Amino acid sequence: MEYLPLCLLTSIVFLTGCLPTTDTDDSTTQQGMVIGDLGGVPVEMPRESVHLLQYNGDPGWGEARVGPIPKRTYESKIFSFGFDIRYTDRKIYDGPNGKMHREYRQQEGLPDSPWVSVGVISGEYYHGPGGIDRIGSGTLSYSPNNGPASTYAKLAGTQFGLEVYAPPGIDPKTKTPWRENKYADDVFIQRDDAGVIITYIECSNRDVRRPPCVHMFDLEPEMGLHVRVSYSRHVLKDWQQIEQAVRAAVLDFRK
Repeated sequence: MEYLPLCLLTSIVFLTGCLPTTDTDDSTTQQGMVIGDLGGVPVEMPRESVHLLQYNGDPGWGEARVGPIPKRTYESKIFSFGFDIRYTDRKIYDGPNGKMHREYRQQEGLPDSPWVSVGVISGEYYHGPGGIDRIGSGTLSYSPNNGPASTYAKLAGTQFGLEVYAPPGIDPKTKTPWRENKYADDVFIQRDDAGVIITYIECSNRDVRRPPCVHMFDLEPEMGLHVRVSYSRHVLKDWQQIEQAVRAAVLDFRK
C-alpha cells in the first residue's frame, strides 16, 4: 500500500500554524467549528486551532480549485491538517488571535519548548494499519543504496525506554563517527509484545539550539490515521507524555 511521502508529512508539520484553514466558509457546523470524517469517525475541530486542512478531492498545493467548494458534512473525509499543542498541560494553541498567542510566542523557540507541532494524515493518503512498522523496518533495513550516515545498527541498552539505532563506524575522511555526521539521525523505537514497531522517532545529532525530532505513531484501532509530531530533542525524555497528549487531543475531536 502506498503512503504519503515523508517529505510531505514533514511539510505539514513544519507549516502548522503558518497558513489558514482552507474552505472555511463551508466546513463548519457552527461558527468556529470544522467538521468532517477523520479516520472513519465524525469530528468537530476548533477552526482557530486547525491549519492546513484538506479533504479528499481538494486540489493539491499550488493548484486552482475547479468548481465551487463542496458543502462539508460529517461524511467529508479529511486527509490532512495540523495543530500545535503544549504537551505539559494538553492545551491546544488557539491561533494568532487567541488568548494563548503571547505565551506561545514566548515559549515556542525555547530549546526545551513544551510546544510540539502535529501533522495528521488520514483519508486517501493514510498508509493503513501497520504503516509505522513498515516505515521503521524500512529505515533500519540495510540497503546498498544507503550511505554510511543512513545505515543503522542497534546500540546496547535503551534510552528513555526505547531501542536506539545509530550509524556505525568512522568516517575515514574526518576520522569522526558517522553518528556525528551532520546528516545523521538517531532512531528510537518502541515495539509491542509481538515485536511490531508502534512508535518511531528520528532525532538529529546536530549541535544546534533545538536539534529536531520527528515522532510517528498511529491511532489504530480507534481511528485510521497517522500522526507525525515535531519537537526539540531536549524534550525527547518526555516522548511518552507527548504521545499521550497528542493522542488524547486527536481523540477529543470526535463528535
